[in-house]
Amino acid sequence: MTQLKNIKILHTIFAFIGELYNKRSLILSLSIRSFKSAYFGSILGMTWVLVEPLIYVLLLWFFFTKAMKFQPPEGYPFVPWLMAALALWNFISLTLSSSASTFRSHSFLLKRPEFNMALLPIVNILTALYIHVIFLVILFVMLLVSNITFTLYWFQAIYYLFATTVLLLGVAWIAASLSLFIKDVGNIIGIILQIGFWISPIFWSVNTYPANYRFLLQLNPLTYLLEGYRKSFLYGQAFWNDLHGFLYFWSFTLVVLIAGVFTYKRLRPHFGDVI
Repeated sequence: MTQLKNIKILHTIFAFIGELYNKRSLILSLSIRSFKSAYFGSILGMTWVLVEPLIYVLLLWFFFTKAMKFQPPEGYPFVPWLMAALALWNFISLTLSSSASTFRSHSFLLKRPEFNMALLPIVNILTALYIHVIFLVILFVMLLVSNITFTLYWFQAIYYLFATTVLLLGVAWIAASLSLFIKDVGNIIGIILQIGFWISPIFWSVNTYPANYRFLLQLNPLTYLLEGYRKSFLYGQAFWNDLHGFLYFWSFTLVVLIAGVFTYKRLRPHFGDVI
């Protein structure tokens, strides 16, 4: 009976993802339109995407390296060391902060059961991904200016970016669905992001903590991702060397993804009732 139930769950998930895959052209088109409408309508347009993070990094650089004389524990230049993690965090934060309002901002579609609302969080993630690509270009320039040479490990960041996207997708389906019924979801996500910023290895490294307590920090799935970017761009470490982190992260992420699929499917028939 248990095996039959597991097969049914897998069939539901694959059918759900397969349906979304068949809508890939629509998803791509909507994401490009969303990106253009967000950044090409203002006077400065795309400049805002670059100016805000650059000013932020400049202030952090001045404060930590000039005022406090802080240096990363691994001995790398501060700006690329920080940006390697901050670029991915920006992608995570931008996606999650808008996830709760994804369905509500498209309320005109909620009463159309034939429209697959599940594709909207994917559109949201792709829109943030376009911005992340710009961050990566800035990061590449910083790495090269800092005399950090290119290695094949840089391509490993694609794996960590994919892993991040899968985790975000599961969370986004849950947040977008629940927020229609519980308006506090957006505020809760905001608080989680504030806490997550400081408990994730953005300004610090896992290696700076005593070995006996590192496992507590590694319970945070973002630790695997943010440290993974540094392993790719700075440390030159292969992701398969961290088998424990790999198994833990993907176990956690698959649970979140499955929860996201079933949360959406369970609540979708009631979306039209709350608008």
